[in-house]
Amino acid sequence: DVEEIRDGMLAIDGTIDYRMGGTMQSGFGTDRENSNDRLSIDPASSSRRMVYLPLRRANLPVLLNLFDFGDAVTSQGKRANTNVAPQALFMMNSEFVATRARNLATELLGETDWSDSERMKHVFIRTLTRIPSADEVDQGLTYVSQVRKDFDDVPELDAWESFCRILLASNSYIYID
Repeated sequence: DVEEIRDGMLAIDGTIDYRMGGTMQSGFGTDRENSNDRLSIDPASSSRRMVYLPLRRANLPVLLNLFDFGDAVTSQGKRANTNVAPQALFMMNSEFVATRARNLATELLGETDWSDSERMKHVFIRTLTRIPSADEVDQGLTYVSQVRKDFDDVPELDAWESFCRILLASNSYIYID
């Protein structure tokens, strides 16, 4: 579900806000329903867990609609389950995912006593909760070095960010086998 994908990314990059609770939004009732004081908070702009973000049925953020958030108007026993191109495009192009990947890459490179192989193993464990095979480590390291070479020696951080984004957008991260 979208809440798990989003909150998981925030947990992976270490920016999730675990504080419990919250307050209801202030604003107007039914006479001025779409008052700016009563709009939904964009989940991509907050580090709070989804369960604590106020949502308005008439004004759901795009991210939630994109990933099959439950219909807030009718009762349903199960959410729709789609797999559509705009979901993949969000994972590849959104600032939210880019920031999570950047934060994770920054943390990986901040561990100066780790080798690149250790970084690669750590990022797999952190994002996909499994140890990578030797072949996956080799392919990942080849990817990082090829990105640096192909794009005129981009900074190492940018190459690692790109790889982190690949893992966050992968089916292995998004779907449960």
